[in-house]
Amino acid sequence: MASTDILSQTLSSITAIKLDQLQKQKAAYEDKKRSLCEDVVFEVDTAKRAKKLLKGCEELRPLGLNKNPAFSSLDEFFDQAEYDPSVTEPMLKEYEAGIHGHLRAQTNKYEFASLYGMLVEEWTASSNSGSPSTNKGADFVVVGREEMHQQRATWEEYVFRAKETDGNAIKSYLGDVFSSKEATRALKTLRDRLKEFQKDWKSQVHFDNTKLEIVIKGMLRSDILTEAKRTTLRDFLGNNVVLSEIASVLNMRMSTIGTWKWDAPLIVEQRRNLNGRYRFHTDEDLLDTMFVYYVGLQWASKLRLLLMCLIQTDGVWISDTKPISKADARRRRYFLNDSVTLRKKSVQADRDAHFDNILLNQLPDSFHEVRDSYDGHGGQKGDTKPSHVQVVQELLQRLQTEILMQTNFGREMTVIRSDFKWFGPSIPHSTIFAVLEFLGVDAEWTDFFKRVLEPEMRFKADPADTPTQPRKRGTLISTPMSDLFGESILFCLDLAVNQKADGTRLYRLHDDIWLWGGSEACAKAWSVIANFTDTMGLELNMEKTGSVRINTTAGSTVSPGALPDGDIKWGFLKLDPATGRFAINQDEVDKHAEELRLQLSACRSVLDYIQAWNLYGNRFFANNFGRPANCYGRAHIDSMLATFRRIQDKLFPDHPGGVGEHLKRTIAARFGIAPSDIPDGYLHWPASMGGLGLQNPFITLLLSRRNVEEEPEKVLGRYLEDEEYAYARAKARFEAARGSSSSSSSNNNSNSSGGNSWLDAREFEDLRSEPFLSAVEFARYRERTESALVDAYRKLVTTPGSTSVVLSGDVQAALLNGTASSWCELSDYEKWVVQLYHKDMIARFGGVDVVDQGLLPMGLIMMLRESRFRWQG
Repeated sequence: MASTDILSQTLSSITAIKLDQLQKQKAAYEDKKRSLCEDVVFEVDTAKRAKKLLKGCEELRPLGLNKNPAFSSLDEFFDQAEYDPSVTEPMLKEYEAGIHGHLRAQTNKYEFASLYGMLVEEWTASSNSGSPSTNKGADFVVVGREEMHQQRATWEEYVFRAKETDGNAIKSYLGDVFSSKEATRALKTLRDRLKEFQKDWKSQVHFDNTKLEIVIKGMLRSDILTEAKRTTLRDFLGNNVVLSEIASVLNMRMSTIGTWKWDAPLIVEQRRNLNGRYRFHTDEDLLDTMFVYYVGLQWASKLRLLLMCLIQTDGVWISDTKPISKADARRRRYFLNDSVTLRKKSVQADRDAHFDNILLNQLPDSFHEVRDSYDGHGGQKGDTKPSHVQVVQELLQRLQTEILMQTNFGREMTVIRSDFKWFGPSIPHSTIFAVLEFLGVDAEWTDFFKRVLEPEMRFKADPADTPTQPRKRGTLISTPMSDLFGESILFCLDLAVNQKADGTRLYRLHDDIWLWGGSEACAKAWSVIANFTDTMGLELNMEKTGSVRINTTAGSTVSPGALPDGDIKWGFLKLDPATGRFAINQDEVDKHAEELRLQLSACRSVLDYIQAWNLYGNRFFANNFGRPANCYGRAHIDSMLATFRRIQDKLFPDHPGGVGEHLKRTIAARFGIAPSDIPDGYLHWPASMGGLGLQNPFITLLLSRRNVEEEPEKVLGRYLEDEEYAYARAKARFEAARGSSSSSSSNNNSNSSGGNSWLDAREFEDLRSEPFLSAVEFARYRERTESALVDAYRKLVTTPGSTSVVLSGDVQAALLNGTASSWCELSDYEKWVVQLYHKDMIARFGGVDVVDQGLLPMGLIMMLRESRFRWQG
């Protein structure tokens, strides 16, 4: 279940050497320590006995015993004890006990270094073993699961059978989408720029060391490579000689791009995702992969730039909200002395900025973009774009906030969610080429793309003599090239919904579709989506399609048949139509809890078990519960905490301590250690300090629990109270100004307004007898004009910060004396763990370092931890 055989073998060899050296060093230390303790046992004078122990500590330092700064003045104190009666016997014995504790701490470090080494040996042995596990998780390893075979059959049905769509009909449809005068003009500009891009391609030097490093880093952050090839690419980075040679070869290939083709059939491998779906990855020549990745990245970044320029052209993109009418703007100017129709700080401006980030999010902003890995666990320095999971989490938070806001304002809200069935494998090639040709891609490039799209393929699991088949439908998985094809098609859907459904915004992340608003607009948009799907030869995934109408008492004339049936679900969340709130779907949780049990039972090593738990039992569940946010309220976090507790109770019914107690018993049974000798803190202690790094989902949630809004409705309630007060003040201010103006005009018998010139301006002659704005009219454009509302909106969307864990004095001292990170370098999660378990851990190990850094190959261990985890089945 772990990763590269080469890395595992290297790690195994180095670990064996270090363990052998460790045992020798440990034996020498224990012999010397035993001799020291035997030498002082007959000394009756406590001060002299303690002094001998202290001197012995200095002699043990070459054998690994660290210097303890707390002992720096002890020698002088013991001298004092020979003469000063105030240095009492209990005090001396306490110091003596401290020295013994220091000696025991080094013994414990050696013991746990040995344990860690044995855990690594077990891990690498299980990684190198080709035989299936002998435990109860092995049944499906040999032949694969039924759903694996079912999904393969479906994939083959799509990929190896062409679906011909009507290219002329597609181009005619797109011509209608781009039919407005502004869109037609912008489309011509796009085509001209794309023509120039294609013309300039051959004159460029494409590959050099810098561009290759960008390509390699992007490939490493994706999941398109085997672990062996990931290791090879890591070796390439930083080796300028190798990079230069590769660049030279790839530039030669680029010069003959007109005849380029795959050198050999692509090998297809099924890999199971935690969501239960299998993905079909291809293994091809590494240089070909780099070549196609580079071309796709250049084209994808260029396409995004051109499409964004198109929609930013004046008059192309239709706004989803109507601006303030001239009549209403005039009334606001008169009654409120306010001429602003859209403030830079408003809910509408905030929506606009967010939608700009959503639109074409799948395409890179530039060739140099560095995007966090898919599920957001990378978090590496230099990221220029958040992960896909982070983007969808923010989308969900905005949706929940919109529901709260609209329902609190008494409006009806409709939500639709859908995606395309087997989108990547199902895209007809005729559709791809029709769309590309419409946008202005010339025949030479469409010919190249055809060669990329239609390689010969066979499955890795099949016998070597199995005949290959050419791909006739769909795209390669998880590459810029597949993003280029998919987004070029689906952008046309974005624009079609906008143009044909009164400016409705389609919140689309790849093929995952969300839209919300009034039911009439949503029904119209859904009709556009259905028409687009038929025209392009695609199919909607009805299992993930549904709609919810909230607060229908606000009035809606749309019949239910105009909207798709089904629930609104994402991950483990389900939108409740009655409350308008996302809630955890416990039935889905139970299914995955059983799958987690199966995956854990298939682990053949403790470290595999920890990695499986961290990825599945912690991160996967946490991501799919929806990250904590003020719009969900504290009840959502409490529900997550209760669900995590229920999962552990379900998985470990015989272990009240949950996964931690289970692991302690497992380690004890396999390595002959008493469970009581394994501290709880060791399991969760940061790996950088020598712990096992078992993740605790409860800590992550509790870090933010007290900072989240307990009742999110109160945020909007406070705004409405402030708005009511603002209305009363505005009304009083206006009436006072009107009275002052009338009095001034009467006294002066002139056109002077007495300082309130806008009230007496001739353009407002017809409004002078009108009563002040009603409360409804005053609030009508609040989402465009009120900065206080956007403050409430942003507060609801926000993920709360973490609680600061207070650093205690003994932890601070231990950090200063250790080799581990400083307190400020620890994450909030790590600070909680260290502060929670520090008393026992520092008492056992004399500090925060469980294992001295030099005793084990920590660098290689961290590399192995970062390798791609293989799920069973």
